Amino acid sequence: MIRPLLLLRPQPGNDASAERARALGIEVVQLPLFEIVPLDHGPAPNGPFDALLVTSPNGARYGAYVIERFADLPIYTVGETSAQAVREHGGKDVRMGGGDAARTIPMIVADGVKTVLHICGEEVRPFDTLGLTITQHIVYGSDARDMRPFTKMLVTMPPSVIAIHSPAAGRRLSALMPPSCRNHMVLGLSEAAAEAAGTGWRKVHVSPTPDDSALLRIATTLCMGTS
Repeated sequence: MIRPLLLLRPQPGNDASAERARALGIEVVQLPLFEIVPLDHGPAPNGPFDALLVTSPNGARYGAYVIERFADLPIYTVGETSAQAVREHGGKDVRMGGGDAARTIPMIVADGVKTVLHICGEEVRPFDTLGLTITQHIVYGSDARDMRPFTKMLVTMPPSVIAIHSPAAGRRLSALMPPSCRNHMVLGLSEAAAEAAGTGWRKVHVSPTPDDSALLRIATTLCMGTS
């Protein structure tokens, strides 16, 4: 059975995921649940800091002025997508971590870093700092899009694979999709994202690592009906 892939992540990440998925031969339905918006929390703290931490491409996109200010510091990212975004916005010494903050922090500690400025969004998944002094600087947030025009589509769509990139998307999907209409496979970027979608789904899968490439590899198998 061939299943379409429903992508819920905000733009421009939605288009990026859709392009990669279509290149793999997957039928894609794009339905961003949120819109990413810049937030002005004032200038970045003065520090001093030993390094920056960027945990999403949006952090690099909306925190470019912070990257420029601390251009001489090493910048740790959680994956290649974030690393590329940091480079595009002026990052020089970019060090790629293990897929999420929890797996990247040990690498930062091993490098002897003590103080970190975390460029992030409003919603940050908790992680163990392992003794690091981390200062958050919020540069973006997300606004829920009006889904009323898509209600009929959501409750009548054929069995699909639904990719969930964040706990916020999982919670919103759970609110939008009645239990009687959950004959779909859920594919979470993380355990937290999958769990936020609630129960009653046909199957629940979690990406082996929290990055889009790994998620799409699993999505290919699920959408092509081989699992």
